[in-house]
Amino acid sequence: MRGTGCGWIDNKKKTCGVRVWAAVLLLALGLPAQGNRALAKEEELSPDPVVVVIDPGHGGDNLGAEYEDYTEKEMTLIVAKAMREELEKYEGVTVYLTREGDEELSLDERCAYAESVGADFMFCLHFNMSGEHTLFGAECWVSAFGEYYSKGYSFASIEIDMLKELGLYSRGIKTRLNGRGSDYYGILNHSVERGLPCVLIEHCHLDQENDQPFYDHDEKLRAFGRLDATAAAKYFRLRSEELGVDYSGYESLAVPVPSGVMRPDQSEPDVCMIDVTDQDMETGDVTVEVSAADYDSGMLYYTYSYDNGETFSGLQKWPDPEADTFRFTMRVPPRIVPQIVVNGYNGYDLYRTSNVVSLPSMDYKTEEELAAEQAQKEALESVSDDVEKEAGSADRRQKAELKQVDLHKTEEEPVSFSYFLGVCGVCALLVLGMVISLILILGGRHKRQRRRRRRRR
Repeated sequence: MRGTGCGWIDNKKKTCGVRVWAAVLLLALGLPAQGNRALAKEEELSPDPVVVVIDPGHGGDNLGAEYEDYTEKEMTLIVAKAMREELEKYEGVTVYLTREGDEELSLDERCAYAESVGADFMFCLHFNMSGEHTLFGAECWVSAFGEYYSKGYSFASIEIDMLKELGLYSRGIKTRLNGRGSDYYGILNHSVERGLPCVLIEHCHLDQENDQPFYDHDEKLRAFGRLDATAAAKYFRLRSEELGVDYSGYESLAVPVPSGVMRPDQSEPDVCMIDVTDQDMETGDVTVEVSAADYDSGMLYYTYSYDNGETFSGLQKWPDPEADTFRFTMRVPPRIVPQIVVNGYNGYDLYRTSNVVSLPSMDYKTEEELAAEQAQKEALESVSDDVEKEAGSADRRQKAELKQVDLHKTEEEPVSFSYFLGVCGVCALLVLGMVISLILILGGRHKRQRRRRRRRR
């Protein structure tokens, strides 16, 4: 916290002592007390500037995390420069970067530089990855010791709250120790050795689709930097006329200085139990009630299995960090005997496996099967439509052909006069032939009659 006359209260030497001795000297010389009041007023209005060092993680041959087209050392430098640009818009703060380009620095060199410029705080910027590419979310690592834990945790609580407001999942504020019992992360270890508060910020995971929308553009990286700067401004209670903000009255989380080492949680959750509250036999949906708790580091994720732990879902967000019980719905494949089990994960990614709940088999059609049936039905309907269309087309062709014949008949030329005379001539000859034939017949008959009369005579 900022003092009323001695600048920032920490273990570094400030100008308070010099000013006190100056006041004593003035009194010894008999100068008016008004000078002392003026000195106190000047000190109150002009406190020592806050000195901040920003450390973009990695650099040079130390690439950091690499995933697809992203390289951590390049990303942290973009964030760091944006953080400095934003933080320099506030009054009463001086900002330094441990590297301006692609330099490779040891962790001790970074902390030595921060000490050389009289840093009040060091912010180490990073991005994360996990071995199995399953973890997601933002987290802050702080020292496990004394005032460094207290100051680090106080700032980290502001940072994490702002990252959560941005939409990232919080993995919490944590400590970690090495085999020697000191801080695991070298940047924290070296900063403590030099009396310097430090926080390591893991903004998000590069290898998880939940986090990718937050870093997939340089402007989003610069947004991280502005967020980090705002968190620092809140912690140091800064104000900015340029930005039109004043955090001088901001109340950060008061974290007592621990009497011992703040050790990380090394045990699995205390309890994890499940109960099935509903089973839909027509859809395969199963509603599961989970009761789990970790009294040291809280609950972070859960996964579920329908085959007694042979396979598990991906990590799911714990719905409410303050709640020990919640319900979720999972879909069980058809024609198997479901054996439901859940893993509950605490803040340090340690898990406890629940009891197993066996259920009756469900014989229903999956969405894929229903889709296949629908596709087959549509295919048959399409074939039927094609047949009907083909039949209709053939009928239309036949009618069209008959119509063409009728049109052809109606379009024939009329009978000519000569053709008519010819027909009449033929008919006349036929009639004439018939008359002649009749005459001949009658003539022959007449001759026979005359012969018969002659014989009688």
